[in-house]
Amino acid sequence: MENATVIKPFQKAGFVLIAIVIAFMAIYLRNDNDIWDYFILVNLVLSTFWLIHLLWTQRIIFTTAEVTFIKMMVKSDTSVPQTLTLNYQDIDSVRLLGDHLFIHSSSGKINFPLKPKSSMAAKLKQAFESKGIEFEVNSCIA
Repeated sequence: MENATVIKPFQKAGFVLIAIVIAFMAIYLRNDNDIWDYFILVNLVLSTFWLIHLLWTQRIIFTTAEVTFIKMMVKSDTSVPQTLTLNYQDIDSVRLLGDHLFIHSSSGKINFPLKPKSSMAAKLKQAFESKGIEFEVNSCIA
């Protein structure tokens, strides 16, 4: 993948989750607990590790001919993560409206949450505009 730009959208969120779970475990393990409390704690830790894995495997890769969304929730906030590849010539428009990014293409509309002032929005704007695709921002959200 020569000349590929890779954006990891939720890497910081994974670190925040790890910090929260470690703090919770440190507080929780100080108390005198029975076996059911440990069972609940193990389930919490396992589900959190699954969520962190999901967040850390999400990627947006810009190559010379296409953009690939790896394990992204592209249809809505609650959809199943999937991998989607779009050729640049198939993309009609890229718009940041409110707090959602909408990508209109010949294969349909893709959207996912994105804050206008975030570092990820700046990286996506730079990546799309370097490929000759206008990144329209129409949002009053700070």
